[in-house]
Amino acid sequence: MRRPAGAGGSLADSARASLLPFFATRAIVLAALALSRFLSGRLGLTGPAGVRAIGTSRAGLTAWDASWYLRVAEEGYSGAGHTSLRFFPFLPLAARALGYVPGLSDRVALLLLVNLAGFAALVALHRLVTLEGVGGAAADRSVWILSLWPAAFVLVMGYAEALLLLLSVLAFWCWRTGRWWWSLLPAFLAGLTRPVGMLLAVPALVEGLSWWREGRRHLPGTALRVAGVLAAPAGAAAYLAWAAAVFGSFTAPLSEQLSPKRRGVVADPLVTLVHDASDFLHGRHLGTALHAPFAVVFVVLAAYLFVRLPAAYGWYAVATLAVAVTAPNLDSLERYGLACFPLAVSAALVCANRSVERTVIVGLAAVLTGLAVLAFLGLYVP
Repeated sequence: MRRPAGAGGSLADSARASLLPFFATRAIVLAALALSRFLSGRLGLTGPAGVRAIGTSRAGLTAWDASWYLRVAEEGYSGAGHTSLRFFPFLPLAARALGYVPGLSDRVALLLLVNLAGFAALVALHRLVTLEGVGGAAADRSVWILSLWPAAFVLVMGYAEALLLLLSVLAFWCWRTGRWWWSLLPAFLAGLTRPVGMLLAVPALVEGLSWWREGRRHLPGTALRVAGVLAAPAGAAAYLAWAAAVFGSFTAPLSEQLSPKRRGVVADPLVTLVHDASDFLHGRHLGTALHAPFAVVFVVLAAYLFVRLPAAYGWYAVATLAVAVTAPNLDSLERYGLACFPLAVSAALVCANRSVERTVIVGLAAVLTGLAVLAFLGLYVP
């Protein structure tokens, strides 16, 4: 197992490298929100009636899934309804706790928490990439690419991705530096943040097996690594156990997520691509046609990870993409890719040439702007 080459730089350096990308994302998203409100108000552009209540510019930074996290923070799962169980509890609980600060509403607390977590995730990512010894320039590009990822507007909205990114990067940093005790908390909390947080068990297993193959097979170390593999699933299991105690069903949160109206059950990716292409050609859903090119790019980036970085990064990307592309539709594919930070690192390693880097950064900024406008108009499912 290749060990990190050394940190290089300081935490302050990583914070400075993250500031401009962080604010650039927020400037783009706020401009997209203003543009979408102009288009919907002056030109009457808006999404289908079924999504206007949750996916329009009027809902702003708490549109789409953010509206559900806010409802859970304000009313709890009982008040928000059975459907809200599919939104895992760490973000709304943390927002509710922060909302007790005088002068902060739950909405402000939710957005403040998400954006603070987003900045911390960028700083942590810069430290992790620097630690892997691929160069400071690659670390800088990683932060920029993650900040301008096609679905990065959810890092500004009340979504759980920013928190999941922070926790997953911290877990990787702990594994890669041999601090397995420290990894238990961020991995556990990741499992409480989103269902895909459980996928952190895959890179933890890869790192643990690499340690085992090196011959260091003493019992305490083995037990600690087993605990590290189980930490993220244990976080999810804790929430499911609570759902069983309160709502009478251990699987209710997952059943809600896997219902046909939402993600749905496992499907053939080729059938899904054909179906989405048909929807686009018949004008039924603009957003579906945007996902197929991203799926191809993500697969290529995942493969490149196995060439440039330790295997844990590549297998985490493979596990995430396997979940994303086997849904009956590819809605939210770009958001799955965003939450899987190694894909952004892979893209940064590919773009080592200065002219390529600039082209990619400008292109990502344009795509991010366009998708954010479409999402605020209700024409694209984030």
